[in-house]
Amino acid sequence: MIPFFKKKIYPPGVSIGGYKITRFLGEGRFGICYLVEAGGNSYVLKQIKPKIMRKSTEKTIFEEKILSYLDYPAIPYMVDTIKNSDIYAYVMEYKNGKTLEEMIFGDMHIFTRREIQKIGADIINTIAYLHERNIVHRDIRVPNVIVQEHNVCLVDFGLARFADGNKYRFSDDFSGIGHLLLHLYYSSFTKKFRKSKPWYEELELTSSELKFLKKLLALGDEYKSIFDIKRDFLNEINVK
Repeated sequence: MIPFFKKKIYPPGVSIGGYKITRFLGEGRFGICYLVEAGGNSYVLKQIKPKIMRKSTEKTIFEEKILSYLDYPAIPYMVDTIKNSDIYAYVMEYKNGKTLEEMIFGDMHIFTRREIQKIGADIINTIAYLHERNIVHRDIRVPNVIVQEHNVCLVDFGLARFADGNKYRFSDDFSGIGHLLLHLYYSSFTKKFRKSKPWYEELELTSSELKFLKKLLALGDEYKSIFDIKRDFLNEINVK
């Protein structure tokens, strides 16, 4: 076994706390993620970067604490924690599938209105589950949404916090949902004019879609509750 703290990125085959690395998944601000296996099952192991540990453990504790508190099919559950003088890492359920980032920028997938409705409804339901438990995700972006055959999952809770009405507000997630939906709408966009226009002028949206997205992004009126967002999305952005 290679001492975990000696190298930055570990190759397949290295064992960490009884979990064997299958492949490197990616690197974020706070940690490095690997696909690992143990007992014939696949998991995600997130190693917290040593510099983050030296600076403060607060940012890392929140993700572990929040995921341990949650039980929802679209959110990865906590499996294990590996913590000693050399390493701080936790192991989570592996959500197999493609991220929206991979689908949009890798596959050049064009999302239909029905697909947008499905993805939007699933993400809004997940955020409603979090907000009911006073949790704000704060990082709803295309790399953090995984599309499976029948489910849409939300991952990476590194920035998630318990809402306090001040620094951490539910409205942070409203704009995240809005920008996520805009990425899906833009997948079918074809530029017709040389000069760029605001999204609300160049996208072909229905009046209901336009009103909904503007309100999500607080361009004029703004939403106060995820449950109002859920109601309007289901009632006004419904594909017949």
